Amino acid sequence: MTRTIGIVSGKGGVGKTTFSTNLAIGLTKFNKSVVVIDCNITTPHLAYYLGANYFSATLNDVFKGNLDIKFAPAAQNGILFIAASEDIEDMIRSDPEQLKKHVKKLDKANRYDFVILDSAPGLGKEALSTLAASEEVIFVTTPTIPNLIDVTRCAEAAGKIGGKKFAVALNMVRYGKYELKIKEVEEMFGTQMLGVIPFDDNVLDSAAKGIPILWDNPESPAAQSFMEITANLIGEKYQKPKGKFMHQISEKLKALKGKFKK
Repeated sequence: MTRTIGIVSGKGGVGKTTFSTNLAIGLTKFNKSVVVIDCNITTPHLAYYLGANYFSATLNDVFKGNLDIKFAPAAQNGILFIAASEDIEDMIRSDPEQLKKHVKKLDKANRYDFVILDSAPGLGKEALSTLAASEEVIFVTTPTIPNLIDVTRCAEAAGKIGGKKFAVALNMVRYGKYELKIKEVEEMFGTQMLGVIPFDDNVLDSAAKGIPILWDNPESPAAQSFMEITANLIGEKYQKPKGKFMHQISEKLKALKGKFKK
């Protein structure tokens, strides 16, 4: 059965697309079949973050009725993805409210274990369409109060659209005094934490090159956190490789393994 997961955020700049791409890569490392879709029609970035310079079809082509979504995915280093067009005319002529019906076709085709929907930030039409098309939702945010308040609004919107299984992932965590702790975030949302990704300069380097961190520097602290999050999501165990990039993960995260298995 296909699991359709929307990756959402209250605002831009919190690493949502970085999360989407690396989650997709992490899932393939567990031998899961995955397609990741750029649902940010207004400002698409997924193709760049995958380092993909060429793709023959876009989600916009699907929305315009020019192509069945089953034939839209392109491949980049083994990762299947559907990009959104960067052409302004394509953006104007696309209706993101069609997303749900097209994603259902992928589910019915039973070709994928996971469909990852990389949402637009906020609560505009694109983001709401992604929430509507998702069975599960992962809120990506940083552990600061303003960003967490934005995610709270997204969670409320998801609740109104329909019952969604949801989790929270904290990104770019510096463990500073100004940041909320894991327990505080869990209490704030009434849900368990899927995982924590530390702030890592290696991610900035990989993003500048247009190469996901799991490809560019798989032993880095952030990359290892993405693998642990992936394992938590599917209820698998992950053994971190030994090396100079090893970092300490809290006992809280270790206890989460298997709790998001569906």
